[in-house]
Amino acid sequence: MINRRTFLSRVSKATFAGASAPLWLNLISSQAFAQAAGSYKAVVLVSLPGGNDGNNTLIPMDSAEYNEYATLRGNTLAISQGTLLGLAGKSNGKSYAVHPSLRNISSFYNQKRASFVANIGPMRAPATKAQILADSTLLPEALLSHPQQLAQWESATTSAAPVTGWGGRMADLLTTQSGSLPALIDAGPSSIFTVGNAVQGIAVQADGGDLVALPTGMDAAILAVAQSESQSPNAIIAQAAQLRVLSAKQQVVLRQAQAAGSGLQTAFPASGFGNVLKTIAQVMAGRSVVGASRQIFYCTQGGYDTHQNQWAAHAAQLADLDAGLGAFMSALDELGLTNQVLVCTHSDFNRTMQANSTQGSDHAWGNHQIILGGGIQGGQVLGTMPVLEFGGSSDLGALGTWIPTTSVTQMTAGVGAWMGLSQAQLAGVFPDLANFPAGALVI
Repeated sequence: MINRRTFLSRVSKATFAGASAPLWLNLISSQAFAQAAGSYKAVVLVSLPGGNDGNNTLIPMDSAEYNEYATLRGNTLAISQGTLLGLAGKSNGKSYAVHPSLRNISSFYNQKRASFVANIGPMRAPATKAQILADSTLLPEALLSHPQQLAQWESATTSAAPVTGWGGRMADLLTTQSGSLPALIDAGPSSIFTVGNAVQGIAVQADGGDLVALPTGMDAAILAVAQSESQSPNAIIAQAAQLRVLSAKQQVVLRQAQAAGSGLQTAFPASGFGNVLKTIAQVMAGRSVVGASRQIFYCTQGGYDTHQNQWAAHAAQLADLDAGLGAFMSALDELGLTNQVLVCTHSDFNRTMQANSTQGSDHAWGNHQIILGGGIQGGQVLGTMPVLEFGGSSDLGALGTWIPTTSVTQMTAGVGAWMGLSQAQLAGVFPDLANFPAGALVI
């Protein structure tokens, strides 16, 4: 919850920014930016709701393991080895490839600008199949449920009803480095990821994308009503109106940042996802308006619930993801932020290794995720791939429901460490991290 002191602080900050916008843009922000530019860091979380099929995103290429993959996936889902995009070198002595739609991602990997995290999922503590079968409390709550597992990814917990997200909890610690806005900027639908104990993300509007700006003049009308109601003798009405005033003032600064970055030359795909990433890049380009040295962005690229006719649908979704991320990385290069912005993906869960009867696949568990940018030492498959065997040591059941070998907590704590959080701060943001002797993933 936002306490009164925090609320009043943010109201005054946002009111100053809105009431003196030209002064802020021309004088104050340039001074703040001069101090922050060299230390700027940002994280962009791309959520893939529906459950991306990681089994066809990252594929083992060594002969024996590829044959196991092809046998288990069958003619319905297996991708021909000759059409896969090979990844350069070996990771942990093994060769890998990616889906044919991921041309940009494979290129970034080969340039050591991207890595994969293998077989990752929500876990409270490390556990083997035998341990899980003996103690069901080791399973995440509501395993295989879309909303619950997505919430677990975005909260870095195994609770079915988390109250905060790991992005929000990180933002709680970054308020002194976030300039005139909260550290967390939300370019997607409502998500637990954007909720902290004291901070909640501010929404950015992406014209032409999934988010649509309000009609001209609407903002001013809403602000006028809210300012009037903020003087109400009814405390509940007044406080609600004050929050609306705060939001309106913050939107002034956010739109100024977006406008200041509108000269970005990189061409983005004309898709919803492309427009959202373009908006995020514009806000980063205009970050001098905000004066932030730390920012967290959230967005989504959905449509991965492929129970039917997966082949074409999955290829199209990955192509959209790849095109958007390819353009975004080019924009970071243009802005000189190549090493200062880290992008990572989340998804509800993997799909079963075995195809179903409708040429799709069903809900599973451990999945593979992408990390790119941020100056990381890429070109690696981090973590441990599952043993490709139905009913084997990695399979919770008999369909290829992989038991994670790396926890969401470890990956996201690695992102927090990249952002500069101390060990004590990591322990507070990621309370389950203490259960994993290997600690945060080094990305």
